[in-house]
Amino acid sequence: MEEGLTDSELEQIRRFAALHRVAKGIIAKWLWLLMVTFVVSFFAISIFIVWRSAKSVHRFSAETKLLYIPRKVEKFETMGEKQLMSVLDRKSLKRRVGEVVSMPPAENQCLSFDLSVTQSRKPENIFTLSAQSGSWKGAVAKVNAYAQILVDEYVAYRTHDLAMQRETIERRRDSVQKQIAEVESEETVTRSRAGVAAPVEMLTTINALLSDQRRNLSLLGVQVTTTEVRKKRLEQEVGTIGPAIAANASAIRKKSAEIEALDAELIKLREVYTDINPKVLGKLEERKLMLDAYADYLKAKGIGNVAVEDLERIERSALELSEAITKLSVLAEQQRSLEAEIKGNEARSVELTTTVSALERLKSKHNSLELNLKEITGELETLGYLQASLHNDLQQIERAGGAGDDDPLRSRNFLIAAGSAFVIMLVMMFWILSIEFVFGKVRNSAEMVAWGDIIGLGSLPKPGLLPEDDEKDVLGVVALNFCNAELPKGVILVCRLPGVTEQPKFREVLDWSLAMAGHRPFMLSLVKSLEFTPPEGCESLITTVYKDPHGWFPVENRYSLAPTELQMLQADLDELKKTHDEVFIMMPEGFRKGGSFFNQLLSVCDSVLLIVGTGTTPRADLAYVRRHALEVSRPMAGIVVDASIKAVRREMEAGK
Repeated sequence: MEEGLTDSELEQIRRFAALHRVAKGIIAKWLWLLMVTFVVSFFAISIFIVWRSAKSVHRFSAETKLLYIPRKVEKFETMGEKQLMSVLDRKSLKRRVGEVVSMPPAENQCLSFDLSVTQSRKPENIFTLSAQSGSWKGAVAKVNAYAQILVDEYVAYRTHDLAMQRETIERRRDSVQKQIAEVESEETVTRSRAGVAAPVEMLTTINALLSDQRRNLSLLGVQVTTTEVRKKRLEQEVGTIGPAIAANASAIRKKSAEIEALDAELIKLREVYTDINPKVLGKLEERKLMLDAYADYLKAKGIGNVAVEDLERIERSALELSEAITKLSVLAEQQRSLEAEIKGNEARSVELTTTVSALERLKSKHNSLELNLKEITGELETLGYLQASLHNDLQQIERAGGAGDDDPLRSRNFLIAAGSAFVIMLVMMFWILSIEFVFGKVRNSAEMVAWGDIIGLGSLPKPGLLPEDDEKDVLGVVALNFCNAELPKGVILVCRLPGVTEQPKFREVLDWSLAMAGHRPFMLSLVKSLEFTPPEGCESLITTVYKDPHGWFPVENRYSLAPTELQMLQADLDELKKTHDEVFIMMPEGFRKGGSFFNQLLSVCDSVLLIVGTGTTPRADLAYVRRHALEVSRPMAGIVVDASIKAVRREMEAGK
């Protein structure tokens, strides 16, 4: 199950388990105090509750019920049960009970707690009223007065609500009536602007006239088109003969007629006279001169020989062309007159169409307003019906006639006392745990081992509590446990936590035990360079001064090692590990928070040996050292000193 967890999650689980075990130990230690707290609190609270219940102004309680059956009509919602509940459950109504019912001052001041109204779930239109008092009669009087006040309040509230709705509807009615008057006035103005009493009939007449005029205009257009086609045809026909002939047709016709008349006269003269007759000759000469003059005239006009038929046809076509032009002019004038008349009628039709549309809109609006007014009138009648039936909507089912007695010795009071005492005990337990974890001290070896990542080596008693032989046995067992512990034993940082004095006897026994196991230990003490004087006969490494099996490493301060000091310390440790199996780094002044000194020492060691004091080492310091050691993955072993004889012997018996 732990395979899918990260290192941080596993650390949180171990920390929680350790805190749980430590908390259990603390609670077991203070269990007697928690039990005494619970018992004392229970009896004190029980006595207080029973006494208060016997003397309470809430001892007697009475109930009554209200039935809510409102009249339901369309378009007017009834007051819902929840809305009614919000109206009834108001403190101002409870205060009015004190004005109706005479009661002691103590009860008058707590009416908001003595009186209550609740809504039943099924059916939802029943409301239960309850009242509490120090007397039987007081409870009954209060609950009945409360019921009457709630009924009166509902009637007053609903009456005001319906009056406000009536006022709103009446304003709507007045507004609609005003709009109807405005629409009627606008209809009159629109008819007067149209200039006729019946715009619809006039519009129909004009539209019929327009239809006839447009048809006549279409017929005129056909005649104009036909006449224009005829005119063009005649112009083309006249143009084919020649413009000169067409222009001089009458003169040519006249000369031709003269020649024909002369020819006719010659024929008559020849019938009477011979061709040599002077009269005939004179006429022939005259005819010859006339023909020459006719030929000269045609030549002068640029006209060749012209037949008589052509002249007749030209004259006839010219006459028809003149008639067509005259007719075309008349038709065009008629067309223009008819178009002007149609245009005027169309403008009048558009004007009347707009007027009729406006009248239709006004008529529709007038009908809609009439329907709205009728609906509003119905709403006012419905409101009158609702106002008349208000007093029957909310009624008291039955007046209260009795009250119940609250027994001071009932089990509920003792359950409240037990719950209160339990809460006080929990608060006391939380307070104890908070104090213990913030300011508490480590109690024993089991608590140190409870963290799960500190190897417990055992407990050492206070000096002088055990006989010398027994004390040596205990020291030997702890030292042997260190030798057999599964942790790296190259460079070991001995961390003496606050509240722990030096243990020279344990150091001697540990040296002897390691030597007996075939190990070569070396004790390296960190000392202040200003206070250190090397003993005689010492040898030196880079910085370390030693006299086997003990050495000293001078440092400038106990807060931080300079980078060069840390490098020289690492070099000296590498040199010492060549000739010794274990190198113990000793801090004579013990562990100290602050700075980077402790973290720098952790970086050069392989494991940590914790010296913890029973009842003297703060748990916060132990947690601090443990957290920093875990951050750099340094295994830890721990020894608890100044333990009680009972704890030491219990561990000795458990280890046998």
